[in-house]
Order: sequence, then C-alpha cells, then structure tokens
Amino acid sequence: MCRSPAAEKMLLHAGGAGFEARSRGTAAQAYCKMPRQISAFLNRMGITDTAHTPTLITETDINWADLILVMETCHFEHLADKFPQSLRKMHLFLDYCNGLSGADLRDPMGKNDKAFEEVLTEIRVAVEQLVKKTDSGKTF
Repeated sequence: MCRSPAAEKMLLHAGGAGFEARSRGTAAQAYCKMPRQISAFLNRMGITDTAHTPTLITETDINWADLILVMETCHFEHLADKFPQSLRKMHLFLDYCNGLSGADLRDPMGKNDKAFEEVLTEIRVAVEQLVKKTDSGKTF
C-alpha cells in the first residue's frame, strides 16, 4: 500500500505502454488505503490514477512476471521460501535499479512527511534508472 504501488505507478507512467507492472505484497490487507503522502507525491509527478487495492502475491503473479523486485531483504527471503522458482528472477529493488548492493528501501509508514518524500524520491530515481536499462515489453 506504500512503496510497491508507488513504484508501480511511477514505472507505468515513466515507461509508457512498453511496461506492465503489478504491485503485490507479502502481508497485504485489501482494506488498507494508499497513504495521502504517496498520492500527493504521485499527483505532483502528473500521475492522477492513484487507485490501488493491496493484494497478496500469488504463484500466478510469480509465473507472470519477467522480473520481481522486492523492497527489503525480508521480502526476498519470504518469497524465496514460499516460491523457490522466483529466485531466478527476483532482486532487491534498489540493488537492481541503482546498483546499491544489498540495500533495503526503508519503509516510511508511521514516519513524517519528510521521510515519505525522501523514500518516494529514491523510488522515482530508481524507476528512472530501471526504464533506462530495461527493454520495453517486460512484466514486473
């Protein structure tokens, strides 16, 4: 409901029609809403479709994706345990996009607006790098 949907919305916006993306979570709850700080940041980028329903990742999602980017090492470990076939295409988001080896993207939930702004800026920069280095037609 936070980092992943923000990255999805930014990727679809920056990558255009050549990309498909699905935001999924390891502990998603459908009743949760995207924080206002995320919606406001996306709106400032010109992204007006901020609708999102948190959804748990499934084996169907794993099989659909060409690349799986996770925000934290704990997400990597959870998916590796539950979906071992995901290992071949799974990477830490910041590591894959920006080359920051082993770097977790901190979670701004419960923090102040400045923390959200910093994390969302990190996501924006990483998405820009991802679009530059990835051929269109990929599914995330």
